Amino acid sequence: MIKDITSFFILSSLLITTGCTKHPDIYFYCDRDKDGGNYVLKWEVSPTNPEDKIKIYMSDNDSVFLEPPTAETMVSDYVARIPVQDSISRKFFRLKVNKTFSGIISNHVFKMDNMQNLRDLGGYFTKEEKQVKWARVFRSGDLSEITSRDYKIIESLGIKTIIDFRDVDEYENFPDLYTAPNMVHLPIASGNRAYIRDKILDGTFYRGDAILFTQDMYRSMVENYSDEFARFFDILCDPNNYPILYHGYLGKDRTGLASYFLLRALGISNEANEDDYLLSNLYISEQMVMGEARYLPEQMQEAATVVCKADRSYLRYAISCMENKSGSVDKYMEKELKLTEDKKEKLRKILLYK
Repeated sequence: MIKDITSFFILSSLLITTGCTKHPDIYFYCDRDKDGGNYVLKWEVSPTNPEDKIKIYMSDNDSVFLEPPTAETMVSDYVARIPVQDSISRKFFRLKVNKTFSGIISNHVFKMDNMQNLRDLGGYFTKEEKQVKWARVFRSGDLSEITSRDYKIIESLGIKTIIDFRDVDEYENFPDLYTAPNMVHLPIASGNRAYIRDKILDGTFYRGDAILFTQDMYRSMVENYSDEFARFFDILCDPNNYPILYHGYLGKDRTGLASYFLLRALGISNEANEDDYLLSNLYISEQMVMGEARYLPEQMQEAATVVCKADRSYLRYAISCMENKSGSVDKYMEKELKLTEDKKEKLRKILLYK
């Protein structure tokens, strides 16, 4: 069994192996360093043999990995740094221990100058041990203030379709600076964020207000915007639209709920799905969003943090709203999002490695 251990290395979750098997399990994580964009690969192998070596294969795409390996080291080293020539182009990897290969590996996260939370939704494993394809679906915050370097990184991904979940005011006042051949606007209201920001800064909006504001937003998304999420899945079911990037403002709420629906439709476990939702907290800069917040009194900083962060309780609140409306999340997705079994199967054929 081959696993992506993003949650293990990033969120410090407990690593659970499947016990002794004839072949080793390879758990892995990949990131890029902050300086030259070099790759950092981390792994765990179970069961571990101190004499085993691990071979590292690198490729420019996710379909061909040629001999000889790029590097070879001891399994017990647990980490390897792979130098690359630039910080823009992307690499893919596989690990091999004895005769066992890992799944396909790349970086979930892209380190951007002035863009929040750009991530690849690939790499996860379904409950049936099939892996989500890399470089097909991306999620992020908005593209209204990107730098030239940010532009080059997005361009390198070959995006064909951008889906913008921001409401009409956000969309019109802060247009994306990168455009794809297919631009789709699916407006989902998230409350007046500029108004809320001003209320926080003038000291009349506190943590409790922010929590109620966020809960209302999630309930509204579930109750009032099923048509927009249904259209989202119609776009995903057309293989000609890929690669796809979808985004909101920070890429954590509207984008987070869309990602939850998609990963669930693909068969990703609820634990991994929630971990992906929470990863937004590592890749949103509160200082960039609320620059003055660090100078505010503590109770006002708390309100700013609520607005800028993802919280498991909000996702679970949205789930409870779906259950109240339709009886279960799956029934909600089928009835309200029109996500039939045929559509799910089509998504899996498009987005899962064989």
